[in-house]
Amino acid sequence: MKSFLTAILLVIFMGGFAQTDFKWDKVDSVAKTKAQIYSDTKMFIAEFWKSAQNVIQNDDKEAGMILVKGVSSQDYTFLLHPHHYKYSYTVKFLMKEGKYKLVIDNLICISATCEGNVWPLIEPTENTTKTVGGMPAAKLTEMMASLKKELQGIVDSYGKYIKTPSATKENW
Repeated sequence: MKSFLTAILLVIFMGGFAQTDFKWDKVDSVAKTKAQIYSDTKMFIAEFWKSAQNVIQNDDKEAGMILVKGVSSQDYTFLLHPHHYKYSYTVKFLMKEGKYKLVIDNLICISATCEGNVWPLIEPTENTTKTVGGMPAAKLTEMMASLKKELQGIVDSYGKYIKTPSATKENW
């Protein structure tokens, strides 16, 4: 009975959304046309990443697809020294009449430095119980949680943004 209840709660929680390891996949309906979703998605990208021209890698209005390449910076101090890690990721916005899909994946560590010196890369990991690249498990857990929170923030922000009414000439 306990496992059955757990399974039901899991299904309710996940809804149209799946996040495993460092990949997010969300599908949802919205009362908008494909053109409205596309236009609103372009506005979201411009507002969220501030420089749409620098992050959009592919933009196909007819196919209903926009591909964004983003970068996350994670800064931590340990061993009394500042460490800076950069992670790149892709966000795919897919759309059709009354529906959208958001996929975040391809998260990789692209650089790691400590006071200007090259440092071992730390790839995204679910196993934060041991020291990796010289970073203690507690700091690694903190960094991976911060990275997940940032990427989950994209999913949450887009979901909220796309559900708001589209701006039209009449209602501005």
